[in-house]
Amino acid sequence: VISTYWDDNLQVVFVANGEYQPVFRNIVRFHDLHQRVAVCDFSEDLEHLSYGAADFVLMPSRFEPCGLPQMIAPIYGALTVANDTGGLHNTVEHLNVETSSGNGFIFQHYDANGLFWGISEAMRFHRLPADVRAAEIDRIMHESADRFTHQVTAKEYIKLYEKMLDRPLVV
Repeated sequence: VISTYWDDNLQVVFVANGEYQPVFRNIVRFHDLHQRVAVCDFSEDLEHLSYGAADFVLMPSRFEPCGLPQMIAPIYGALTVANDTGGLHNTVEHLNVETSSGNGFIFQHYDANGLFWGISEAMRFHRLPADVRAAEIDRIMHESADRFTHQVTAKEYIKLYEKMLDRPLVV
């Protein structure tokens, strides 16, 4: 990914802990990618700074029952590249600039090629004229701020409970 988009000055920042963090650090060190790739320990402050600075957030999860980053990131203007699974399936729709719909980039195949395809879709968007990108990101930020709230979530739960009960929950 880095070499393919080298001329686009692609930079990747990992803000996460976990068993694969040393692997990523070793890859960066081995290929001398320190100018393009950073591997950082997770902190909530750094997480929010990253959302604000990022163009895209990668969520290549095999399994994701809910997920929060894909709901937080677009409020900051960072679009999600995600595998089509679990809560990601319910919260990320593939971006279509022609119809001004969607809020991220969904890939269907959980493998390196699927993730690469999703990143390529994001980079294709990134190469659009700045005014087109800005208009879509502005739309996505506003839609996300309206959609991903406790009030909206509570209303959806009430609808679900009413459907299960086959009657109104609140009279």
